Amino acid sequence: MQCEQIQSQLMAYLFGTLPQQERAAIEAHLMQCEACSEEANAMRDIGDRLSQGLKEWVNQGVCPPEVAARIQASLRSEIRRSTWRRTAAVLASVAAVAAVVLIAASARLLDPDLEIHLNPEERMTGALFRKSVDGLRLTIISVATSESATRIDYTVEGEGLVLPAEEAALRPQVSTPSGPLTCPSLTVDQQRGAIRFELHCEPVPKGETITLTLPELPRRSGGTFPSITATFTN
Repeated sequence: MQCEQIQSQLMAYLFGTLPQQERAAIEAHLMQCEACSEEANAMRDIGDRLSQGLKEWVNQGVCPPEVAARIQASLRSEIRRSTWRRTAAVLASVAAVAAVVLIAASARLLDPDLEIHLNPEERMTGALFRKSVDGLRLTIISVATSESATRIDYTVEGEGLVLPAEEAALRPQVSTPSGPLTCPSLTVDQQRGAIRFELHCEPVPKGETITLTLPELPRRSGGTFPSITATFTN
């Protein structure tokens, strides 16, 4: 196996997701190749440093309690693993924590009163809900709630998707088990290959289920994409 191919597979190797035959080939290569071995050692060193940084953040008492609990549990469980697997798991923990901080900071910039209600795994994947139907994909990115509003960020992607001229043709139906929600504000941003939406609705209590149903959006070739319904928790 060539060095470029080996290095492109190192993370999968660290996570233990490669077939045994490929794992054995990488291990044999690392024993013989100084460059790839140094790359692996560098990744291990980064993992150790990030692990220590996470511990210090938790010990300072400024880390949110629920995040601290997850980090501590993750770090404890990694003690029983090999160095390679431990490094990979630490990197995953750091990615989750970094996403927590970035999303929370984004919410504060948009509205100081908004509070993000996503757990670390949902922040890490970057989506509460993702579904594709007949070439159209709906992704619920995040939900943020304040005393005055709930903001839902989502994207819609589809080959040949046309942005309707009228805002009313873009508005989804949004409801909770208590009934339909009033959503007075919808911001639309046409991006490359996707349309991003920011929908402001009346406030929804934390933990309550939200259902969002897209309208049938037009295709460039004629006709419309089918409607998609997303159900997620605030």
